[in-house]
Amino acid sequence: MRELTPAAVTGTLTTPVGRLRKLNMGPEFLSAFTVGDQLLWGAAEPLRRMLRQLA
Repeated sequence: MRELTPAAVTGTLTTPVGRLRKLNMGPEFLSAFTVGDQLLWGAAEPLRRMLRQLA
């Protein structure tokens, strides 16, 4: 859990995932808890990369 903080990923382009959960909407829907350096690359980039990996 120490690596899942903004301070741990500051200055990197990695997107650590802390938790994946199935949603009640169906088995193909997941919820992901991620941490990224939003100042380095913008708030939407970690989400975009995660969605691309899941597709």
